[in-house]
Amino acid sequence: MAGFLIQKVNKNFKIIIEESLIETFVEDLMPYAKFFGVTFHMGDENVLGHVVDSLEKSNNNSFLTNGSFDLEVEIEEDKKSISNEISQDKWQIANKIALNHSLCFDDIALYRPLELNYDKLRVSFTKGCFRGQEIIARMHYLGVNRRSFCAVIENTEHPIENNIKPLGEKLECENYKIYNCFIEQDIQNELLKSNKHELFTMPTNQLD
Repeated sequence: MAGFLIQKVNKNFKIIIEESLIETFVEDLMPYAKFFGVTFHMGDENVLGHVVDSLEKSNNNSFLTNGSFDLEVEIEEDKKSISNEISQDKWQIANKIALNHSLCFDDIALYRPLELNYDKLRVSFTKGCFRGQEIIARMHYLGVNRRSFCAVIENTEHPIENNIKPLGEKLECENYKIYNCFIEQDIQNELLKSNKHELFTMPTNQLD
């Protein structure tokens, strides 16, 4: 339904979520929230994202690593100046390379968790029950997935000839296009042999 991050601030929980998904997210949780006295309020804080070397973590808010770099977020009351600020596109590129697909409104109910690498990044199989748990667990342990969720860095001077459908938008950086997609195993092997493109398929690790 939605990808989001939660940070505990004092006695409150702050939810970081794509703006277009807020209404759907709240509507889905309201039937359960009322039994626990939970209410939702829109905040006006600033959310800062950081891409840092995995060996030089800058704070305790890392939520994802691929072994080379970490993705971090922090919530600030006031927007502070950052000397080495990057663009929104470069933040999205880092997320795509880390195999972290950010769901948008048009993605709702289209994918199963394991199709987006979410069974490795967001789903816990040890922390109790949740809706759809039985089906998700069965597919995770017993299912056969002949396609992999990948990040592709395509050299525009050597376009990929295979008809690969990207998931989300393609982002451009210098002479490359960066995007996520589903790729069958034989096509993965073909791309890896070409030495003209980068393909990231190894599962990333969720940080506690």
